[in-house]
Amino acid sequence: MTETGQTMSPGIVRPPRLLIQILGAAVVLAVATAIARNPLPTWEEEVFKWIHDVPRWVDHVVWIPMQLGSAWAPLITAAVAYWLTKSWRPTAGALVAGWVGWWLAKVVKEWVERGRPFEEIGAANVRDTALHEGLGFVSGHATVAFACAAILTAYLSRPWQWGVYLLAAFVGLSRVIVGAHLPLDAVGGACLGLILAWTWHLAVGIDTTKRWAP
Repeated sequence: MTETGQTMSPGIVRPPRLLIQILGAAVVLAVATAIARNPLPTWEEEVFKWIHDVPRWVDHVVWIPMQLGSAWAPLITAAVAYWLTKSWRPTAGALVAGWVGWWLAKVVKEWVERGRPFEEIGAANVRDTALHEGLGFVSGHATVAFACAAILTAYLSRPWQWGVYLLAAFVGLSRVIVGAHLPLDAVGGACLGLILAWTWHLAVGIDTTKRWAP
């Protein structure tokens, strides 16, 4: 998949679409933040209940893939990126975007001060296994998962891109399933992660000679 863009050196490009993507994600993040700083809307509460209303055993099923949004995920993604591409750009990008996203999500949480579902909706509507403490917006797991996904997919063929993004979306969804976050927490985290990854690509460029296409 060849992109046209500003050439830095042979094979290294900065696709102009990245600016549009960053702007779009920033707009969605701004809207989600504005909503999160106000009382919980009824529609979001209903969406949460619909997603969260699954058998308790599902929590155990989603636990392992959910770790792809943990603080360890950037290290794993960096290893995979280097194995596939032998390029420093996606390897370093996974570490930078992933770990910056993990800590930046904590900063956003402190600023927005939105509680987790247990606090915002009440114990009667959230399983007792859900997290009771901490802040919700944005989801750090969703931030890391989408940051790592956006770094890696720039070096993958189209079918693999879809697969990686679906896996990142599942991480965000799983955080709602287990009752750790409200839906907009995951959406905001996804946008934050995408912004960080796309900014990295814009800064250092994408090496089109290193794309992995089995």
